[in-house]
Amino acid sequence: MNDSIIATAPLAVYEYPAETTRTVLNMIARNVPARYPNLRIVVPHCGSFLPLAIPRMKAILPVMQAKGYMQPVDWESNLSRLYYDLAGGATPEVVKSLLTITTPDHLLYGSDYPYQPAGVLTENLKRLRGWLSEDKALAPYIEGIMAENAAALFDGNARVH
Repeated sequence: MNDSIIATAPLAVYEYPAETTRTVLNMIARNVPARYPNLRIVVPHCGSFLPLAIPRMKAILPVMQAKGYMQPVDWESNLSRLYYDLAGGATPEVVKSLLTITTPDHLLYGSDYPYQPAGVLTENLKRLRGWLSEDKALAPYIEGIMAENAAALFDGNARVH
């Protein structure tokens, strides 16, 4: 394997979710999802670091506004328009963290195809279905997460809270 790929792999594990989080936070800070309600935004990889970043951003927003650095943010409207795929490391802990900023009907199965070998994808799918069905709070949402939420979103029938 190429040594430069091996050397940069740890950075990629961090940089992709960091860049995704930064991008979505910038959109929220500018109320983009709220201003463009017909825009369908699917945040990849379990929302990246958003479950950690959103509460921090909410906490510092009043200070940033008082100093004139930021405008008001319509948290409810912005967050209600974001959807999240569960590719790239969905675990029960990650999904429960994600549910602190969204609802189960905004979760979408994602496989990371074609970046993962078929065998890995199949095992990840089995594991995801298994722990979703074992979790009493999430079990009722399995079919939505696995297919129905995405179908509703892309058919234009998704719910905005």
